[in-house]
Amino acid sequence: MAWNLPANAPKTTGDAFAYVGNLVNGATVDDLKILALVEALGMELYEDLATRTDHPEVKALLIANGREEMVHAHRISQALEILTGEPFPIPPIADNPLYTALPPMPVTKSGLTGLAAGELAGEQLYDGIAASFDHPDVIALLKQNGREEVEHGQRLQQASAYLPD
Repeated sequence: MAWNLPANAPKTTGDAFAYVGNLVNGATVDDLKILALVEALGMELYEDLATRTDHPEVKALLIANGREEMVHAHRISQALEILTGEPFPIPPIADNPLYTALPPMPVTKSGLTGLAAGELAGEQLYDGIAASFDHPDVIALLKQNGREEVEHGQRLQQASAYLPD
């Protein structure tokens, strides 16, 4: 499928996450396409992290975050359809044009704490993105994602508390 991404769209997972981090001051419809694909990447990344721990509570928290990242991708897809009138289906990971494998991240207290900081900043990110649009349903979808990003950060903090220093 052609994703109709802008010419300046990121080409790797790492670049995609950096790109999304810059949307705190506003976004376009093209940016939402990239954001939807990045949120879909989140499920894969959290599931991969979950395979790197034997701690059942940590594993469950990581998997829960991953599932919700995919929900976020589908909400952004809904927002795109509202704004453009065209569907924006979320691809499986193998077909995601932004997916490139990242080096394996060990599941450590400091690693999860760092991820938590990024997730906790998600509400501010989504508030900035939502401010770019006038449609109340789009704004509501984006703000709901932002609130849940904070919950992801809190889950990561909880998970890190289970791990040794």
